[in-house]
Amino acid sequence: MRMLCLALLLALVPAAARADDNRPLALTLDEGKPGEWDMRWRVPANLAAYMVPEVGVPEGCEPLGPSRRWSDELGYWGGVRFTCSASLAGKSITLAYPRGAPPLATIVRLHPAREEEETILAQPGELTVAIPAKPADENLFLRFLRLGVEHIWTGIDHLLFVAGLIFIARTWRRTAVTITGFTISHSITLALAALGLVTFPPGAVEAVIALSIVFLAVEIAKGPRDTLTWRRPVFVAMSFGLLHGFGFAAVLGQIGLPKEGLVTALLAFNLGIELGQVAFAAVVFAVLHGLARLPALGHPQRVQGIAAYAVGILASYWMFERIA
Repeated sequence: MRMLCLALLLALVPAAARADDNRPLALTLDEGKPGEWDMRWRVPANLAAYMVPEVGVPEGCEPLGPSRRWSDELGYWGGVRFTCSASLAGKSITLAYPRGAPPLATIVRLHPAREEEETILAQPGELTVAIPAKPADENLFLRFLRLGVEHIWTGIDHLLFVAGLIFIARTWRRTAVTITGFTISHSITLALAALGLVTFPPGAVEAVIALSIVFLAVEIAKGPRDTLTWRRPVFVAMSFGLLHGFGFAAVLGQIGLPKEGLVTALLAFNLGIELGQVAFAAVVFAVLHGLARLPALGHPQRVQGIAAYAVGILASYWMFERIA
């Protein structure tokens, strides 16, 4: 029990610094006339307006006017038009964030006039995004499978929720059933939202995701009891999974679904999330196995309370931040 609590505490170390990794900077480049580009970028609405970065036009290109700023319900935007005498292939885009801005991941959607659309994913903290010299030849399924795995591993709030489920499920078998239920549930709303059949305010979704972590933290702090959460954690996973699916859909919408192979892309992205969750669970259990060989520290109930309160306080901060 105490080893599980220590693992949750270890999970908090990167969380404080990278709480917004799963809400990336979205950057789009559209080519109108040959050689003329409209570049727009957006940070999520849960961040502050001053956190919009300055984005430099690719080397060898010339801006057609000053950059502009605006905002709407989706977030805070920046934009600039520029011209290039040659292709953007092999060039780079630079990002300059103001001091104090979180290390966001970056999703670039490139729409050339006469070539296929390209999606580029840069990891959190990368301030230079290279445009490939030629379009990636990775097939559609593998591309969205990789994006699903990368998203769940950079989504600290989703991982903390999964960690809470592991804590309550406690065994490999119950954890596998619980995580699978979570995946099935969020897959339903992800597909419905990605297809435009159901919509939900992004800010409310992010706040409820944080609330789901608070709920698990409270349950863990109170300890095992004869409640539905402890008897059947899969029901809790599936209930909150419906709302987590809207969060996954928001990122998938920023990545962009292909016009052809839509079902394949959705299936691969969901499978990538499931594989990422299973890999995370395997890491947690491996850490616990290693920690179990070390001398136990402190009273189990006390360590459990510290871990639960630490997670709950962090998630509460995220919740109020996202509501504001």
